[in-house]
Amino acid sequence: MSIAWPTLRALVLEALVCVATVAVAVWLWNPVVTALAMVVVATRQHALFILYHDAVHGLIAKPLRLNDLVINAFAGVPMLLPVHVYRSLHMVHHRTLGTRRDPERVLLYVGQDWDYRPLPARRLLRQLVFDTLLVNQLKTVVAYARELYGPNPVLDLPRSRWWPELVGLNAVFWGGALAFAWVEPTLALRAAVVWLVPLVTLTQGIQKVRSFAEHAALDAHELSYSWQPGLLGRLVLWPYNIQYHREHHERPSVPWYRLPEAFPEREARPGRTLPALLWDGTL
Repeated sequence: MSIAWPTLRALVLEALVCVATVAVAVWLWNPVVTALAMVVVATRQHALFILYHDAVHGLIAKPLRLNDLVINAFAGVPMLLPVHVYRSLHMVHHRTLGTRRDPERVLLYVGQDWDYRPLPARRLLRQLVFDTLLVNQLKTVVAYARELYGPNPVLDLPRSRWWPELVGLNAVFWGGALAFAWVEPTLALRAAVVWLVPLVTLTQGIQKVRSFAEHAALDAHELSYSWQPGLLGRLVLWPYNIQYHREHHERPSVPWYRLPEAFPEREARPGRTLPALLWDGTL
């Protein structure tokens, strides 16, 4: 048995920041503080998803059952996406990167403006607004359901194993949430707003922009991009070395905290060039 302690410490830190931010917002409860708190929560939820990405690859703990228990406790259960659900999609993404069977092509951008190319301003705005208003997420869910249950699936999705303790984690977390709602309904509603509204809106938008940055121009010679962000970029869009994305595809067994030493010399796009990757400069 082994645990990646840098990742565990990062998970604890992000969880504490989230709890503290929600608590302050619930206590003060005014529009400005609540809005700021939801922005902070969204960026930290995104950071938790990056650590979750390491868990998808089984890089947080050995055996895999312990790995999944840890990440589901910190992220999978409270963020409504148990790790086994995403693992099968992500493993196929690695095997089929840039092809017509890549889940990102089949599911993530279905029926949307984004086509791995910079967009005119109006189409880009529509893409980003729909990404933060659940519209595009619902399209993805419908496409995923068709893949699972439809007659002609495009993807060959393997079944990813889940462990019985996932039921217990859900019972503890959501049972505790319901108990809190029973005792303090007003405070519980406030906490739910500060946690869940970012999760289904701003966090999804951040995730989507990062996905654009990682896999633009997939039919060109580069299948994925790596980035060199500044401080703000590392805090919001590229936490925990997720900017080493091309390198991650080369060696997915390297955990996030070892990527800089594993790839001391690399080509990376400056973070300031991201707008040019998204917007073609026209209306």
